[in-house]
Amino acid sequence: MISRSQYGAAASLVVLCGCASHVAPAPGSRPIRVVAIERVYGDVARQLGAGDVAVTTLLDSPTADPHDYEPTARDADAISDADLVVENGLGYDAFANALLAASPSATRTVLDAGSLGGHRLGDNPHVWYEMRTLRRVVAAVAGDLAARRPAHRAAIARRARALDAWIDAFAARLRALAARHRGASVAITEPVFDYVLHGAGLAIATPPSFSHAIEEGNDPAPQDVDAMQGLLAGRHVAAFVYNAQTVEPSTTHLLATARDARVPVVPVTETLPADETTQTWLDGEAGALARVL
Repeated sequence: MISRSQYGAAASLVVLCGCASHVAPAPGSRPIRVVAIERVYGDVARQLGAGDVAVTTLLDSPTADPHDYEPTARDADAISDADLVVENGLGYDAFANALLAASPSATRTVLDAGSLGGHRLGDNPHVWYEMRTLRRVVAAVAGDLAARRPAHRAAIARRARALDAWIDAFAARLRALAARHRGASVAITEPVFDYVLHGAGLAIATPPSFSHAIEEGNDPAPQDVDAMQGLLAGRHVAAFVYNAQTVEPSTTHLLATARDARVPVVPVTETLPADETTQTWLDGEAGALARVL
């Protein structure tokens, strides 16, 4: 959950490009030190680099709130020592920019997923759910790792192709959902899963002011709560997409309303679960959506 009021402050810290810096290939004497701010990007780096990488994830707890996160001295040390840093950008993990600014490096690569996806501050920051952005992250990470381990370039490229094949299949799955269910309405608590919902051709019936209030950690307006109650109690939506990591009175009450009205609930999360890969995580959530439509 990220407050849009913090986007401007994030932009003023450090401007990071979405492309790799020029790096000299490193000898294979030690693993490439990768710092991923979010767990999903760390998983991508591990899958691509295999034994060539040592990955540290900063937002490793499923309860960590990026815009409230207080970085530790250990986080600062990890950033300082990193060869490659992958952040989400778009104000979602602004604390990382301060850490990067405090330890400049001519050999460190910084990849900003939001910028790689062509997004700007103010766009929905949950870009790991957008296949276009995820594909570009895979390509950028693979390119940097291959530059540092040229002897392993073919293996890294092979792993990147495997990830791309899964991305192709996931995108095709969303197109198939859109072909069958285009225009069906769903309710959401906040815009975590919106890229997948739009890819599936679904209409989001939740008042934007409600989902934005929940996203920013604010109490939604009473009229918006009433509107959501009407959508769910009246069964005017095909599903209720619920961020399981944001538990607060308004959303908890709506979850009960949805269940009482027998509106199918699709729980989603912002954080990759510890026991899953990016593929199993996203496939599971998309599969849950498909089953209720």
